[in-house]
Amino acid sequence: MLTHPELLDRIFEPSDGSFSPELAKQILKAHFPAADQARYEELSGKAPTGGLTPSESAELDDYLNLNDFLIILKTKAEASLKHNSAA
Repeated sequence: MLTHPELLDRIFEPSDGSFSPELAKQILKAHFPAADQARYEELSGKAPTGGLTPSESAELDDYLNLNDFLIILKTKAEASLKHNSAA
């Protein structure tokens, strides 16, 4: 997981609503494919027991980091749509 997710917040400023409506809608469609969701759930299930190999632990960190990034982008996308509908 990101140690300092506030860095992404400062870069992308999720509440500023500056994405175009088209870009915002595309970002909101982004999601993990089913195979990746299943792999994430598998790794997450093994993590509490300490059963992850170093490679699996790094893979889980990648999923968590990407999820953090998507949350920030989707927050900005939602703010953008709200901002554009109010304009």
